[in-house]
Amino acid sequence: NEQDRAIMMAALKSVSLVTWFDEDTPLELISELRPDLLVKGGDYDMDKLAETAAVRAYGGDARAIPFVDGYSTTALVKKIRAA
Repeated sequence: NEQDRAIMMAALKSVSLVTWFDEDTPLELISELRPDLLVKGGDYDMDKLAETAAVRAYGGDARAIPFVDGYSTTALVKKIRAA
């Protein structure tokens, strides 16, 4: 679920904020927070996302992290819970 994923992501030293949103896109949140870097999963075409343009408009960057077979937040959370 969202909370489990947020906890896992927030535990990374390189992550300064993890949040979720109820809207279709996080444009309002991005406008308010102005992140230096927006990261999405590898299934997104970053150039087609409105949030990419919003972040880059003020000098930030937006990148997709490629998928690695066998590794996912969902799988990691399940493995930890099973331990």
